[in-house]
Amino acid sequence: MNLPQALQILIVTHHERSGDGEYPRPNDYIETIHDSFFKQDNNPLIKALSLVDEQGTGASVKRYYMKGGFPPPFAEDALANAAHTIVVLFVTPAWISDPDAITWAKTIASSISKSGGIHSLVILGTSEETLSALRANSKGTALEIVQSWSVEKLGEYALRPLYAALFVLNRAHRLVAKSEKAKLPPKAVLFISHAKLDGLPLAQALSHLISQFPWLDQFYDARDIQSGDDFREILEHGVLNSMLIILRTDIYDLRFWCRQEVMWAEANDRPALLVDARTELSSRPSSLGFTGIPSVRIPDGNLVRILIEGIREWVRIAVLYSRYQTAINMPTLPHCELLSRQPSLISLAEAVERLKSKATELDNVLVIHADPPLESTFQKAAQLLLKSAFPKGSVLSFKTFLSQLP
Repeated sequence: MNLPQALQILIVTHHERSGDGEYPRPNDYIETIHDSFFKQDNNPLIKALSLVDEQGTGASVKRYYMKGGFPPPFAEDALANAAHTIVVLFVTPAWISDPDAITWAKTIASSISKSGGIHSLVILGTSEETLSALRANSKGTALEIVQSWSVEKLGEYALRPLYAALFVLNRAHRLVAKSEKAKLPPKAVLFISHAKLDGLPLAQALSHLISQFPWLDQFYDARDIQSGDDFREILEHGVLNSMLIILRTDIYDLRFWCRQEVMWAEANDRPALLVDARTELSSRPSSLGFTGIPSVRIPDGNLVRILIEGIREWVRIAVLYSRYQTAINMPTLPHCELLSRQPSLISLAEAVERLKSKATELDNVLVIHADPPLESTFQKAAQLLLKSAFPKGSVLSFKTFLSQLP
């Protein structure tokens, strides 16, 4: 079965002088936003041996450069090529000087405003002066009322393209995830899971960074748990309503509540990112498998990498669930449980328990997990666990699941 595109990102700037000047140039913003939706593998050996796996979010991302006197980059009907579309306009002085570019932007803004919230428009500008000129040329149109951001407000110049990419990633997550039945909090929430004895400085630094972005929120125990609170209940609720950022320092795996937070996330299939901040040259065995959870390292101290990788993973999961919801709008499908990454023992066992609450052992049930497919030995073990409760059950990857649909 071929599903329609769940999410597309269309990034547009003006061709004139887009590569001129010092970093960051308009081209730098365009490329950084584009690349943020794909996890780049820079290891030359991995590339040479063709070992690179699919590591993107599942979104289609395209770049366009407008040029005066030429046809516009795409028409209004391009929005219909995906269930959700984000159009990113990077406005420059050359854009303001091109009447055709402004007219086209008004048309796209009007179409998006009439979409009922399934599409979104992001406007970034080289300066507040440029954006003021755009608004002055857009009086009485949908373009005038769209909230825009000057890149001058995105911190120091060297990090502005990354911050712009983070903003667009976050908008993508919110746009796709809000189509789920669960009610979203006003902002994307990141749960900072850490061992205080050796992870407190890193946790505090990450908390401070998150606080710099008005479109992000966080769960931080020292801030969100007050004296007299039932801290277990608050911690569990925090995990279930957040993305878990696991700051794995040397003693993280030895702390009970750190392990508990990871297991809550695994049991409930919550998004998670592992930050490997261990310093020891050898590591002890761990009860935490971290199966399928992406990881990052920050030996250079680049905390922004944590946020980019985390929100990108959240976008991937939102796209996966969107595609799954489209697929199951089909009659006569068996009882299904979808896992957003390859199953761990905990996530698979909890999926079986959820199936027990809505199916019988005679039902043809499925546990579907994100690609890639499991290795044969792991696949066999997963099948045995599911079949112990549902003899007709199957564990399969999402692409395999789609291939079996009519």
